[in-house]
Amino acid sequence: MAKLFLSIAALFLLFGVACCQYLRVMSFLEELPKSDTRFVALRRSVFLLNANHNKTARPHTILHVYTSGVSEPSYLIRNWCLNIETMDSFVGQLALSTLYTMKDYAQAFRVPFVIFNLAPTDFWDDFQSEYLISIKPSIIPVIQDVVAYRGWETYAYIFDSDESFLRFANYMQKVPFHHIIPKRINRTTTNMTSAEIVLQEIQEVQVTKIIVDCHHIMTERILNLLAERDMVTAAYHYIFLDMDVKLANFPVLGGMRLTGFNMVDRNTDNFTYAFDQWKHKPDLDQLDAENKIIGFDASLAFDSVVAVAEGYEDPGEKERLPRCTPNFQRSSFGAQYARRLKNITFAGITGQISFSEGGARTNYTVDVLSLHANQMTKIGQWSTSERLRINKTIEETLFSDTSGRVYRVSSVLGEPYFSRKVVNGTEVEGEFEGFCVDLMAEIKTVLAARNKTFNYIFHVVADGNHGAPTKHGKWDGTVGEIIDGKADLAVASLTISKKRQKVVDFTKPFMNFGISIMLKRPEERSHHFDFLGPFSFEIWVCLFFALIGITLTLFEVSRFSESEWYTQSENGEEERINEFGFFNSLWYAIGSIMQQGAEYSPRSLAGRIVGGVCWFFTLIILASYTANLAAFLTMQRLNAPIKSSSDLARQTDVIYGTKKSGTTVEFFKESTIPTFQTMYEFMSNKEPSPFAENAEDGWRRVYQTEGGKYAYILESTTNNYYNQKKPCQTMAVAERLSSSSYGIAVSKGLKEVTKDLTLAILELREKAKLAILETKWWTEKGECGPETSYDSTTGTHSLTLEQLAGLFYILLGGLMSAVLITLIHIVKKSIVEEQINMSRFTSLRFFQSLWNTGAAQNSDKKGNEDSPRTPTISTGSSSRDTAPLTLKVKQNSR
Repeated sequence: MAKLFLSIAALFLLFGVACCQYLRVMSFLEELPKSDTRFVALRRSVFLLNANHNKTARPHTILHVYTSGVSEPSYLIRNWCLNIETMDSFVGQLALSTLYTMKDYAQAFRVPFVIFNLAPTDFWDDFQSEYLISIKPSIIPVIQDVVAYRGWETYAYIFDSDESFLRFANYMQKVPFHHIIPKRINRTTTNMTSAEIVLQEIQEVQVTKIIVDCHHIMTERILNLLAERDMVTAAYHYIFLDMDVKLANFPVLGGMRLTGFNMVDRNTDNFTYAFDQWKHKPDLDQLDAENKIIGFDASLAFDSVVAVAEGYEDPGEKERLPRCTPNFQRSSFGAQYARRLKNITFAGITGQISFSEGGARTNYTVDVLSLHANQMTKIGQWSTSERLRINKTIEETLFSDTSGRVYRVSSVLGEPYFSRKVVNGTEVEGEFEGFCVDLMAEIKTVLAARNKTFNYIFHVVADGNHGAPTKHGKWDGTVGEIIDGKADLAVASLTISKKRQKVVDFTKPFMNFGISIMLKRPEERSHHFDFLGPFSFEIWVCLFFALIGITLTLFEVSRFSESEWYTQSENGEEERINEFGFFNSLWYAIGSIMQQGAEYSPRSLAGRIVGGVCWFFTLIILASYTANLAAFLTMQRLNAPIKSSSDLARQTDVIYGTKKSGTTVEFFKESTIPTFQTMYEFMSNKEPSPFAENAEDGWRRVYQTEGGKYAYILESTTNNYYNQKKPCQTMAVAERLSSSSYGIAVSKGLKEVTKDLTLAILELREKAKLAILETKWWTEKGECGPETSYDSTTGTHSLTLEQLAGLFYILLGGLMSAVLITLIHIVKKSIVEEQINMSRFTSLRFFQSLWNTGAAQNSDKKGNEDSPRTPTISTGSSSRDTAPLTLKVKQNSR
């Protein structure tokens, strides 16, 4: 069928020569569907040339497209020989395996051959040909200048074909001092395993600058793989050599830089005239939905046909080109045609087109593009005359614009800063909560108010560390992820330090803290007589003896002082009285100490001196007791064995440690203070290791260790948070060993992002939003409540009944003693009165007996005289009884 088609075409061409002038062009293409843009571009170029040949004085162009294996020399030679007699020039594609073969045939037959898929000078600098002309420009000088401008010295070079490998080999010779890691992937439309392996290897060697020299069909697939592997952060910078990278559908990318190139300006009149309004152009309706965008190769194909038409000049009666026979003769027309073709200059779809004597494209211009908002934007230009020109202002403005970017934010799991979200006891996949999550949400709101888009996505750092140098000179944790390009930002309880500041940028602090010590809370032991605590036992003993001393001194001074005696008359009797007996002196001393006074006071000079000294003594004692009582009874008296870092360093009974990696352990390691040096040596040499995996691990070790034999050293903010968590068995020591701050770590390449985040943090601080977040996650989320919380500064509690129960016992004891003494007094008085009454009754009976005896004797006398009577004694009472005998007892009240 193909032979029949070629024969018919040949007869048609031979017939057409007799009636008019034609430019006969043969095109070699790889096997492509008719809907391929390169095929359509060739046909479209012929259509436009023929439609305008009367206006431009160009000949009518006849194009014959031969699609076969361009990499097989035998097929190309056979078709060359079949059509050489009827062709004026050739355009099309060649493979490396057929390039030199067709170069030799074009030279031998003196037939111009314009290729549009290869730039031989990319592979061999000394490649020259009189008849083989390449319309595709060399990209190597552009790469050189861009890499030099970026300052790259160590980077990877990914290629996917023999052509890109030769380009890499030629480029590497031009930069002998660069450390380049070559990686080849297989160009395939389905299986991307080789690309995944290559990207993994690049990640493992931590190379973040990469040149990608792959076909356009691989560009989007590689971009998707980069997004999947989190290789799209600000640490990464890519140079894509694909001239159609601008047409790619970009996935969601982070803060990475991507440099690309372009030579097809789709806004020019040439491009619009050639390729717009497909359905209204003949032969263009065959384009399918996937190939409606004309790419770089198709544009070169279009320009190649226009080039052979521009260089063609009708010689009149042309010599027939020689056949493929051993004794052929060269035509002079082909040599003239080739020279004219190299001297043309015209504006094509791919820019200004001209050729060197060696057949290479020259005087061309390449636009330099940068990724912005998921599309490529021009930031500069490269030309053979002026070389590379980059508008730095535009580049930095585009890169600082956060629109269309999704930044990777690394964080460390740890309450209350960052933790997985739990709903009804179940973790929600991919969702997080905590202070840092709320902080980023507030920052996004602030930036949105300034018309700045800021999108981000959280992920958990793999090793659970914040970031510290390793033994191999690398960094781990969130800082390491920023350096390695796995994250753009790090938002966690990340301390701003000098070492970290050298490898990443930091925003202004969003929280200040100090290093503190966490201890197990000792059991609170309250006693009934805690109110005696302000004074020691020795002072109470001294107070007792002072009371006795004051009593005896006042008693003796009053006895020997004439001023204390006075005379009192009663019932005509005079009695000398001294009010300061022993018990009165004791009562005076007690009343003075209790600040209650007594109903009498000393009148002698010596007595008043004793009283004044007693009052002064009482003033100082009571003031001291009151002040110390307020502090003693309102302070939580925990018998903590450790009250400072010095206490820790001086003992070995309580084991202490900190997080095994981070700024806290670095603080002790690099400190020049002897106490901290001693503590670091103790922690480093102790077995088993006292270092904890994280703050939660250290907190659990503190309250689970028997007898409070473990202390954990950590940031004060984290310490305060865990002290509020159940089982509420930990507390913080008041001393802070240092003062530091938390900040957001940002990749060094995101200067504008760092500035925006800093301004947002300052605004949140001014509006007290940061304080609100701290209250939310530290106070409102607390599980222990204020009554059991421990403030490392005051440590206050409300007084309990148990602490003051002894005072009530004393009051109750005093009241009961008073009642008992009263009862004793009543009983004693009753006994005395009973004795008095008994003595009175006995006296009355005696007198009654005497009375009755006397009356009987009188009756006997009368009875003897008259009649006898029996005497009687009446012990009852009657109205005729006489009044009882009253005895007055003179009692001396003194």
